[in-house]
Amino acid sequence: MSIKKVLKTAEFQHPHFPKYLGIHYTPEDFDFHSDQNTCDWKWHANQNAIAEIKAKGGQISRIDACTIQSHQTQEILNFIHTHKKNHYVIQHFSQQISGLEVIIPENTIIQKPLNLNIDVFNQLSSNYSLLLNLGTNSRITINQQVIIAGQASNASLIMIGSQNDNSQLKLTTTILNHSNLNLVLFGNLDAARDCQTVWSLTPGIHGGLLGDVAINLNGQGSFGRLNVLKTGTVSDHCGLQASVNHYAPHTKSRINMRGVLFGKSKVNFTSIGNIVKGASGSDAQQESRLMTVGETTHGTVNPVLLIDENDVNAGHAASVGQYDLDELYYLLSRGIPIMQARKILVYDFISPVMQEFDKRIQKIITAAIEMGSGESFNDN
Repeated sequence: MSIKKVLKTAEFQHPHFPKYLGIHYTPEDFDFHSDQNTCDWKWHANQNAIAEIKAKGGQISRIDACTIQSHQTQEILNFIHTHKKNHYVIQHFSQQISGLEVIIPENTIIQKPLNLNIDVFNQLSSNYSLLLNLGTNSRITINQQVIIAGQASNASLIMIGSQNDNSQLKLTTTILNHSNLNLVLFGNLDAARDCQTVWSLTPGIHGGLLGDVAINLNGQGSFGRLNVLKTGTVSDHCGLQASVNHYAPHTKSRINMRGVLFGKSKVNFTSIGNIVKGASGSDAQQESRLMTVGETTHGTVNPVLLIDENDVNAGHAASVGQYDLDELYYLLSRGIPIMQARKILVYDFISPVMQEFDKRIQKIITAAIEMGSGESFNDN
């Protein structure tokens, strides 16, 4: 049965707008229906990585209503069933399917990082999906950049990843747009036994962002790290939840969320470390921090630990505030101009997450900081 036919069944007729601890948003801002038959987009990547993937039996292929395969349909339906009460997930897949799948076969190590660029050109609201599948004993680094152009007021991005035993995935996701946009972002990366999963996300969205991303540690001995870096400028508003779910024993996770707020931006972070009954010997640590540089910014961090097992190690750290004045005065005493001193403190604050991205993305992050600096630093 097709995805659209499944969504017309009674089970999916009454989804709800999702609710997140500490994240306040206007549901209608992210609600849309597109009359477009397809999403207008293209992709390109570094040819050396594409050639290596193809030579080793892997593939990168477009997904649309005409080309979608049965295993892709099943992966999407599994995701839908997990989020069947989420209005935005149902909204996303009620539109024409449009996206990309990356498959890495078992016992395959891709030496070259795949720099995957997705360019979306739409005047109307659109949706895009990315499927990732790693075989047993496989390994790859993917640097994904999504650029949304055009005058569309809304967009939806969903990422679905699956790792088989002893596979390693390092994924960075950068999202940029040219004009104000309201984006919904959802993603699940499922890791089997003895996997390594590192997902670093920097949503450089101008406008509104509502996101819910998760790593699911489904097999014993797996490790998941989820990094988030958000720069808020002008009047951006962002609500983002990041979770790691420990569904198997002796799993380990780290969540590190950092945000810098300029102008009148608002950012709400929620981080969740979830250890279920039976996931003994697991270790879940998280850190969520916001630096409020602009005088009229607003930020909250909401660390959550859900623990249903005794033999575990778990902890969290959280903070919201401006840069340390003692550190600022020290830099000034060394003859550093005040604007430069403030920038040094900002870059030092974000460095634990920024270092997870390659130099190309670090330049984009730096540009966002410089733009925010012009808004806020001159006012202090």
